[in-house]
Order: sequence, then structure tokens, then C-alpha cells
Amino acid sequence: MSPEALLATWAELGEAAPSPSGAQRIRLDVDAAADIFACIFWPSRRQGLLIEGAGEHRPGGDRIPTCRGVRVVHEVSAEPRTLIRVMLEDEGLLDIFAVMSADLVGIVAPRTNTALALRRAIDRLCMWQGLFERVPAEGLSEERQRGMLGELLVMERLLVPILGSLAAAECWTGPDPAHQDFIRSGLAIEVKTSLAKRHARLRIANEKQLDERSHENLLLAYLNLDKSMAHGDSLPMVVQRVRALAASDPAASRILDDRLLAGGYLDVHAPIYNRNRWRAGDTRYFRVEGEFPRLTDANLPAGVGDIGYSIIADDLGSYGVEDDEVVALVEAVGG
Repeated sequence: MSPEALLATWAELGEAAPSPSGAQRIRLDVDAAADIFACIFWPSRRQGLLIEGAGEHRPGGDRIPTCRGVRVVHEVSAEPRTLIRVMLEDEGLLDIFAVMSADLVGIVAPRTNTALALRRAIDRLCMWQGLFERVPAEGLSEERQRGMLGELLVMERLLVPILGSLAAAECWTGPDPAHQDFIRSGLAIEVKTSLAKRHARLRIANEKQLDERSHENLLLAYLNLDKSMAHGDSLPMVVQRVRALAASDPAASRILDDRLLAGGYLDVHAPIYNRNRWRAGDTRYFRVEGEFPRLTDANLPAGVGDIGYSIIADDLGSYGVEDDEVVALVEAVGG
């Protein structure tokens, strides 16, 4: 079910008279192991979902996720029967809530038993809890758009042609709390972008980002971007191209969409993101080793940590790696 279909369903339900039961509802998937309903909850007339099934099913540790502007209620009735109500409380988040709700339906509906379906619903809500905290209603900042665009361009230009779409999506760790953006079998790649024409400063988030000791090879990929509405790419344009590369492999498409979601990318924000377009030059790669300018746990004074700093791209020439060597390194981890 799409977010647009859910919005239409809620609008239809909202036109009915208030229900004495406290909610107007319509079943969304008749074949699912758990019952899934789109609801309008009265008297607040709030949009939401009801996911329920026979038996007593409690989340691990009795953890009930809470999302900004969304209320989640977990109940077990006397029969027993487990109910999870997910209700919108901030109307300003309706578009994002529709995306979240459609995602929940897609996660719950295929499960083969009620317990698994309800557990997956709670797990997915936990993921969305973090997402709601990180992503404002207006979407990713311009800086975060540029960062994700750079990572996807490296995936499109380098990794998919060599590894294939599934492996490329699997090794994309940028949206996760990993220290590098791509990790696979001893090779790590950290991607940085800059708008500067000269003396570009590449922001390094912490002392582990350029620490090669956990990897056989660590590469820093650098893309210089120019603002260009006439000839540039927006983030949604690059997302669409990478999705097209993965379209023939359902597993790759699913992993890619999960990674995009974890990174805070929602299609509902595409019209906003299309206002920003950049033209990317060739990708330059540098090998992080030896005297490469960086701060790590190995060279920080005792008691110093959680630092951020910048390095100058123009000063990295002696660590440059030719394209054919980069291709060879990726091919070596392709098996």
C-alpha cells in the first residue's frame, strides 16, 4: 500500500460520522497473519493504524517506542488478544506519518504468523522512532543531501558496475552508525563532498573515521560539487537512477530502500530536494595510510576524544590512487 492510498483512505474514513466504538476503520490486507486496519480515532479525528492478533504478544523488555508527534499504545485484552494502536498527534507530520504507516503495512502483511508480525511491527516502530528524532518535517538539510548524494554517486559509478546492485547495497553503511560509508571484506570507503573551488576542507566527524587499523584498505573518496540547476543532479534524481539499477533484484531493491530510509530519505520530500542540484566532477580517491593527515585514537593525547576536524583536499595529492587501482581493490572484495 502506498502513502497516497493511505491518505485517501483516511480522508474517506474521516468523512463518516463519529463511531461510538471510538474509531472508524477499514481492513488493509485480508490475508495477513495479523489484522491491519487504517483508522480514524475519535473524538480527536486522528489518523492511525490498528494492528492486532490473537494471543498475548509483548515486545522484548516491554519496550513501547515513542515517536515525535505519534502515539503508540500496546494492549492485551482478556481473550487474550494483542492490539497495537499507532496514532498521529501532530497534523504537521501527516505526510511523513503516511510514509511510516505504509512502511509498517508492508513489513507486517507478509509475516506468516501473528507473533512474528506483531514483533516486526514493534521493531520497525523502534527504527522510525530514531528517524523521527533525526529528520525534521521539512526533510534533510542541504548538507545532508549533499552527503547522501555523494555516497550514491560512488555506489552508481564504482560499486554497482563491479559488485552488482545487491552487494553494493549491502555494503552501504553510511546510514548506519558505522565509521565509514562503505565496508566490505577488508575494504572501507569514506565519501566526502565539497562546494569549494580551492582549498576544499573535508570535515571529518570523529577520530575513528580515518582510522585504517580495522581494515586492510581504507580509501577516502572526494567529489567536488558545483551548484547547477541547469545541468546538475538533485538527490531524488540520483536516488531514482540507483533504484533503477537495483530494480531487477528484489532483495537489492529492498535493502537499498531500507538504507535510504535509515538515512532519513523519504520520497515525500523529493519536491523540496529537487530545488537543490549539483554537478559532480570526477571522483578522486586517496589511500589512508602512513603519514596521511588525520587524527585517530593512536595519535590523540590521553583523555582526548569525540573530536571533529577538517583536512585540506589539495594537500592529499601524494596519497592519490589511480582509477584502475581503485577498481582492482573493489574487484578483489567482490567474491
